[in-house]
Amino acid sequence: MSSLLIGLVAAIVALPALYMTGILQKTLRLIYGDFTSNEVKKFVSYGFLFFVIIGTYWLLRCAKDPIFNAFVGAESIWLAKIVSLLVIFPIVAGYSYLVDMFPRHRLFYAISVIYIALFVGIALLMGSSVYGMSAPAGSRWGLLGWFSYVMIESFGSLVVVLFYSFMADTTTPEAGKKAFYITATFAQAGAIIGSWATGAIARSLSVPQVLFAAAAAIALIPAMVAFIMWFIPKDELAGYQAKGGEAKKTKPGFVEGFKLFLSEPYLLGIFIWVSAFEVIATVFDLQFKVLIMREVGDNAAEFARWTSDFGVMVSTLALISLLLGIGNIGRRLGLTLSLVILPILMAVNAFVMFVSPVVQVAFWVMVASKGINYAFGQPSKEQLYIPTSREARYKSKAWVDSFGSRGSKAMGSLIKGFAGGSAALLLGTAIGISAIWVVASLYLGKKATEAVANNEVVC
Repeated sequence: MSSLLIGLVAAIVALPALYMTGILQKTLRLIYGDFTSNEVKKFVSYGFLFFVIIGTYWLLRCAKDPIFNAFVGAESIWLAKIVSLLVIFPIVAGYSYLVDMFPRHRLFYAISVIYIALFVGIALLMGSSVYGMSAPAGSRWGLLGWFSYVMIESFGSLVVVLFYSFMADTTTPEAGKKAFYITATFAQAGAIIGSWATGAIARSLSVPQVLFAAAAAIALIPAMVAFIMWFIPKDELAGYQAKGGEAKKTKPGFVEGFKLFLSEPYLLGIFIWVSAFEVIATVFDLQFKVLIMREVGDNAAEFARWTSDFGVMVSTLALISLLLGIGNIGRRLGLTLSLVILPILMAVNAFVMFVSPVVQVAFWVMVASKGINYAFGQPSKEQLYIPTSREARYKSKAWVDSFGSRGSKAMGSLIKGFAGGSAALLLGTAIGISAIWVVASLYLGKKATEAVANNEVVC
């Protein structure tokens, strides 16, 4: 693991030299396709920005559950996910409208300042010997655990959404086919380093110090955005709509997307596909966290080590997949088979956790589940939107991403909360959901394949 991290850091540090010698351009073209010189500058700059954002998020994410466990208890994480959904969704919904009213690069500045203040404040409170992390378990301020959980969740929602909004507005559709893979590669590298840093800081210093480190990393975000606005030529910061003339703005209509979702079986199928994975993965995740708690008790540093190692392994698998182009396997198998593989393997993983409910097995089940999703699930799911209308791609997709993902995590939390420690009930639920998931996959694959073959639009 240490050699991987050293290699990643060395590669990132060497990027300027690789760019000056032309090696970087050749490597990017070999893996992702052809790019102009200005596009290389632009998307490598975006990649560095996303590297910092995702690295910071994983730094916080890996500390989120250990902090909550220390202040509240891992058994209540399922409820925290529901609370965070209730708090975060209206923030994200309102933000989706505000982002069209103000320049996005200025939103980076404002949001960064807010989160720096929040995380520094939380870290200072956690450092208290009276009600903070070092206080006796019964004296710790539980509200601090709830507040930190929701704030970390909101950071992952708002800042990542802001980055993708900024990138989409300044990227043409043709360039985006290659550019998003570049930024995703940087993101996985950031996730690996951020996950590792959580464990390293927690072991050598303390968990509150992780929040101070995150605040320092967040301070880099507005500086990098300002550099991008200065370094990248203005014509390269113009997206497809800007170059094509006056474009009609499409507001993120959640109500319209909901209506379209209800009226189209195909979109309902996509919703089921997205939701099924998130529900089962959330049940796995919560069971994993409970097993960690049984292993380490209220030792936040050891809890952070487990979540840190998990983040590193998942991101490593995703990074290798991106670099090797493992998505080609899905294309060779075909869309329908690619869609069906994931629910079958998730059912198998549920059975493995039922047979061997120990933390080490749960760790690898989680890594495999996330890894399979990166390799087959996400590329296949995104292809389902190709033979659909613009309304379906944007309005309904916004609804699916908001409710299908986060809402399903809340549903998975409810299932785990009601099932408690009943492994048999959790297994039966996972297999039942997987069966529905397989049926939806067969339907979606058939409809999408027929639509593409006939050059038609599904809905």
